This record gives sequence, structure tokens and C-alpha cells, in this order.
Amino acid sequence: MTKQQRLVLVVSILASFVAFLDSAIVNVALPSIQNELGGGLSAQQWIVDAYLLTLGSVILIAGSLSDLFGRMKILSIGLLGFGVASVLCAIAPNNEFLIAARALQGIAGAFLVPSSLALIIAAFSGSAQGKAIGTWTAWTGIAFVIGPLLGGILVDSGSWRWIFAINILPIIVTLWLIRDI
Repeated sequence: MTKQQRLVLVVSILASFVAFLDSAIVNVALPSIQNELGGGLSAQQWIVDAYLLTLGSVILIAGSLSDLFGRMKILSIGLLGFGVASVLCAIAPNNEFLIAARALQGIAGAFLVPSSLALIIAAFSGSAQGKAIGTWTAWTGIAFVIGPLLGGILVDSGSWRWIFAINILPIIVTLWLIRDI
């Protein structure tokens, strides 16, 4: 694997990691969110579903946009959008604001997944492509495993708001790494 291919793989993993992490990390924080913002079960369901519904409904469109305008451009837009939406989630004053910010996060997350996979497909060929896709897939699985654990640690040691603020660091690192691709 060349240095460039390794960089593409790391960027792809980091970009999709935050999208998958956010689908798993929020569940642990729901009781804490309800304690602070109220809203009951209905609000909790929408906090989860707003993200998943927008992610699922926009992901195919985002893949087409990636083909039309370029993988790196769409990936960068997705990272910036996910970062902004994460900050909005972290500062949410009420459930309605949080639900709207989660919907924006889902849209931005939809820009990350197909673009990151398309980067791998463009950078690798043959058996190396299969290995790279396998590595990317393994890290998405790890995001689902780490999410509840990390969410619990952040909620217990600080606030539910940290589960969204934690996204900023990998997003900044990924945007910095993209410069070299």
C-alpha cells in the first residue's frame, strides 16, 4: 500500500466513522437529554430517528452528487456540515432544536459515507481494493461498538452535550488530511 493509498484509507475511515458513531452514541445519552430538556419518549424517538431518516433518505442523492461534483468536494461539504450540525446539537436549548440539528447531521452524514467509499474504490484496485473496503467496513463496525461505551463515559463524566462535541476533533483532523490527497 502506497503512502497516498494509506492516506485515502485513513481519511475515508475517519469521515465515515463519525457518521456511524453518531448513530450509536446518542442512545446512551437519551435519559440524560430527557432529564435536561424534557420531552418524554416521543422526543427521544425523534432525536434518534431524525438522524437516521435523513441519513437514509439522502444517502443515494449524496452518492450521485459525489459522482457529479467530485468525491473530495462532497466529502468536504459533508465534513463541514457534520461539524456545524454537531455544534448545533451540543448547544441545543430544547428538543425541537436538537431534533432539527440531528436531521441536519443526518443529511451531512449521508454526504460522508458514499464519498468515503468512492475514494477507496478510486484509489485501490484488485485484491488491495477488497482489503481496503474490508478495513473500512471493520472500522464502521468498531464505531457501533465504541459508540455506547464512549457515550456512557462522556455522559457520566460531563454532559450529554459532549457526545456531539466529540465529533469536532476527528472532523478537523480529516479536513486537515484531505489537503494532501
